This record gives sequence, structure tokens and C-alpha cells, in this order.
Amino acid sequence: MKSVDMNASTQERTIAILGVDGENFEVSGVYQGSARKPSSYILTRTSGDTVSVRDLSSFPSHQQVRDLMS
Repeated sequence: MKSVDMNASTQERTIAILGVDGENFEVSGVYQGSARKPSSYILTRTSGDTVSVRDLSSFPSHQQVRDLMS
């Protein structure tokens, strides 16, 4: 029996770079199949220590970035 990868139709794409309080953050969208709207978002700090927050339900505001990374 052939194994099926459930994540085969899931793609992550960088959709924004945010500068918040002198630090840079990358926001990626997680897309299911051919969907045009992300099903969730990933926030990654790209300056200093790399830290990621996954499965955000909406695009993060600057204040949410501050709260999540503090």
C-alpha cells in the first residue's frame, strides 16, 4: 500500500517583511492546495535569535508582534 503525504498540497510562502521596534520579522502564509487566502500565518524573527510562532489565525499587527515576541 502506498503512503500518502497529507502535507503534499500545503505550501508556505513569504508574504511580508515587517520592521517592528528595530527588529525584522517575516510573515509567511500557509496555503492549502490552490487556495488564494492563507489558512494560517507563521511569524519569524529574522534579526538576532531566530524565533517562530506558527498557526496564527490572522495576519499579525505590529502590536501583536510585540506581544508574541516579548
